[in-house]
Amino acid sequence: MDQLARELERLLQGVLGSSSQDSGRQGGLAQYLVKRLRDRLPRKLWPYLAEEVQVPGLAREKSWDLGLVYPVEPKKPRLLLSLKSILRNPSGSWPNRLDDLVGEVSSVQMLFPEVVVGYVVVLDHGAPTKRKGTYKRPEGDELLPIYARFKEGLAALAQRRPPLWAQGLVEAHWVLEMDSRRKPLLRNPKETVCAGEAFLDALVAALRQREPLLFLDEGE
Repeated sequence: MDQLARELERLLQGVLGSSSQDSGRQGGLAQYLVKRLRDRLPRKLWPYLAEEVQVPGLAREKSWDLGLVYPVEPKKPRLLLSLKSILRNPSGSWPNRLDDLVGEVSSVQMLFPEVVVGYVVVLDHGAPTKRKGTYKRPEGDELLPIYARFKEGLAALAQRRPPLWAQGLVEAHWVLEMDSRRKPLLRNPKETVCAGEAFLDALVAALRQREPLLFLDEGE
């Protein structure tokens, strides 16, 4: 667990060091998730687990941060992960994040209702907030209530299991909380790592239940 916490700390430093316009700023976290998922999936599926996968949606094809697409042609997404962050203007960002999540998940679920979806988000408790036209750092833990509302919304969406099959819901979510005003960045490292492992376990369990044939001959 300590090693995983150190790895997450390094990855978060990379996220902060990347430009907000860099589409690959979450690449390190995606690679971390790929490695942790491979420990849980049959080796035969490893070649089909990749970053930045293109998946058909209701209106148009969409790029997902991480996905298990098998077979490749015709495309059959089995497991998809969306990686997001709130590193600026949290009060204005979190409602949009929930709206975006429902929209992107609903689009793929309408075509592939059996797909398993996970949502990962990085929250910065030191994120600057826009006030009177300028961005200012928060004081103390003033963002706690805002992030608590966001996490409540995520928890309400992360319960896609029988009999609740409504489109727009996901199977599981993982929240990584950091504070860019201090070092180390990661808040509650041990709890965060444990929550991440439970998140991946839940996704793979849902996939195994929904697509048991994928897990045949796991010893190969």
